[in-house]
Amino acid sequence: MSPAIHRVDLPLSLPRADVLHFLGYPPGREPQPRVAAVLEERLVEAQALVQGRGVWTTLPVDEAAEVGLVPIPASGLVLGLVTAGAAIVEAASNRMALGDATGALILDACGSAAAEEAADRISAAIIAALGGIAGDESPGEGVAPDRAAAVSCRISPGYGKWPLTSQPALFARLPHREIGVHLAHSLLMVPRKSVSFAMWLGADARPLAGLAGCARCELESCRYRREPRAPGQAGEG
Repeated sequence: MSPAIHRVDLPLSLPRADVLHFLGYPPGREPQPRVAAVLEERLVEAQALVQGRGVWTTLPVDEAAEVGLVPIPASGLVLGLVTAGAAIVEAASNRMALGDATGALILDACGSAAAEEAADRISAAIIAALGGIAGDESPGEGVAPDRAAAVSCRISPGYGKWPLTSQPALFARLPHREIGVHLAHSLLMVPRKSVSFAMWLGADARPLAGLAGCARCELESCRYRREPRAPGQAGEG
């Protein structure tokens, strides 16, 4: 029997602080007044443009190699895909064509923040659906009920030891065109404000709770890896 496919709409709030992060501003630092005024205008525009949608499914661990992952001691594997939609990408391109580099850069950052927010929201939905939060719903097919609560950090093709060449195999498992996403010949996603990912399930996979972003990543070979923060340490990974 084919694994169940889950389709979700992902309402996006597009927090200003997240957009500033993708513009390169550290926490607590504000842009100059001229840039801040443009930011507020483009942020309102972006909030009307982004459309978060996603799909995900679960696989047995013994099928992990078919999507380019080395199996680990876990009880299952989630494959997923989210997008912030094509409209925000097109708007940024149009701004650049009109010579508005600042507006284009801000809209591009809005798209990046929206894609990351969509990925975070679908991760939370997956955890809830598999019993990691509520604990009273049936886990996905092939996932042991008593081990579904532990969920690893999100990993994506092209990072660490998971090659970008695994993208076609991942896409083949998901109805990606239903949410308006396809692969270019370069194996990059169109629209580019999209995130494909996997998450390990089971007691031997590190849970999400208490860590965020790069700080929870288990890919030790990644050049961008950062050590987890000490308790009480400020800032994101």
